[in-house]
Amino acid sequence: FHKRCPYATERCSTEEPALRPLDNRQVACHYAEQFLDGAA
Repeated sequence: FHKRCPYATERCSTEEPALRPLDNRQVACHYAEQFLDGAA
């Protein structure tokens, strides 16, 4: 997914994020908390 994500960093292409629960959903993103809080 990192190739399609406008917020992807080098970390996204080298380290696969774990699928984890966050706010009643499942996310696989290193930066999900930042994006969901509107910091992106």
